[in-house]
Parts: sequence; C-alpha cells; structure tokens
Amino acid sequence: MDQNPNVHNRPAAQDFPIAVSEKEVKLEIKKNGIIRILYVVGGTVSFILAILGIVVPGLPVTPFALLSAYLYAKSSPKLYNWLLNNKVLGPRIRNYQRRKGITRKGKLGVIAFMAVMTLFSSFIVVGAGTLRWAILSLGTIGCIVVTFFVPNAKEE
Repeated sequence: MDQNPNVHNRPAAQDFPIAVSEKEVKLEIKKNGIIRILYVVGGTVSFILAILGIVVPGLPVTPFALLSAYLYAKSSPKLYNWLLNNKVLGPRIRNYQRRKGITRKGKLGVIAFMAVMTLFSSFIVVGAGTLRWAILSLGTIGCIVVTFFVPNAKEE
C-alpha cells in the first residue's frame, strides 16, 4: 500500500487527460478569496454566454470561452481543467492556446458572419434611427478588433 496519504484525495490521471501542472496554476491563482470568487462568477457568466452563443446567432462562442478559461485559471485549477476537458468548448480553447491565435481563414469567417449579422440587424430588424447607427458602429468596431487585435495563429 502507498504511504502517501494525499494519493487518495487526488483524481486519477484519466479524469483530467489535459491538465495544467499545479506549479503553473499556483503562479496564476489569486490569493484573495473575494477576488477568486469574483473570478469564478465572471468565468461562470462568460461560460453561460459561450454556451448561449452556440444557439443564438451573432453571440460569439470562442471569445466568451477564452474569457471563461482565463478567469477560471486565475481562480480554480479544478474549474480550469474541467473547462479544458469540456466536450463542446474545450477543443476551441485548446486550439486557440496551441496555435496562439485564430487562423486567417477563421478570421475571415468571423468577420463575414459579423458583417452579415450586423447588416441584417440594422437594416431588417431595426428601423431607421439611432439604434441602426449604434449597431453599425459596434459591428464595425468588432470587425476592426478581430482584424487588428486578435492574433493570427501560428502555422503548424
């Protein structure tokens, strides 16, 4: 029998096939309990928005999933590893982390989808007025952010 008493408290390796070492996570986790709770709440809200983005047109999935991963990494290794192993969002997050960005083809797809949804929302759903210009402005800002601020993926 193993003499280490902590062995029984740890999950088996197959429970978390993709995990971050405790040393890496400890460097990221905030010490203040209130801050950690706020990170967990923010991560959970962004996780819910990412799941909603799967079925709601125009609501992005990957940015909310990445935000959720960031906030969980700051608060809880258990939640972070759970998210990385999530069947729906895990592959998106791991792909972004592995490639350090989004491919050019992916960026073009995101920009095209944002443009279509922005034009649809502003000219078909909403009548003329201030709201139309607000939607067009936000859509333009979104396209600019994706084009210039989201990193391009490294080629494999």
